[in-house]
Amino acid sequence: MPKIYINYPEGAFPGNAMDSLADEITAYAPTLEKLPNTPYVRSNIWIYAREYAAGNVYHGGKAGGTKIISFEVNVIKGGLDAEAKKQMIAFLTEAVRKHAGILSGERVPVFVLIRDVPALNWGMFGKQVSLNALRNPASDSLPV
Repeated sequence: MPKIYINYPEGAFPGNAMDSLADEITAYAPTLEKLPNTPYVRSNIWIYAREYAAGNVYHGGKAGGTKIISFEVNVIKGGLDAEAKKQMIAFLTEAVRKHAGILSGERVPVFVLIRDVPALNWGMFGKQVSLNALRNPASDSLPV
């Protein structure tokens, strides 16, 4: 159940495109971590979208310019194997292309950082979690 932070400058996504992007990520992410696609699992995929004023986003030492979008994806270590990480990077890039209205053939300004967090450093609802418990939740697990 990844915890994802999306950082982007204002104007990177039109209208309610961020809502659609979050829905798409929530629907797809469980497959990469081999998690069951249940209401409980989906409710524990948290996405924090942070929009910044264009003047507060710097690259090359200057404000403005290309609307770079960055993702910080936190997962329990072992949740994503090497192939799943490649798929996550490709998926997020294409999802941004679609929801930001970037034309096919244009470079998509997306950077993805995937952090493998040891299970002993991951807690939910006051308890440490294990990848096995996330992949095999109790059938009566209620959504958050």
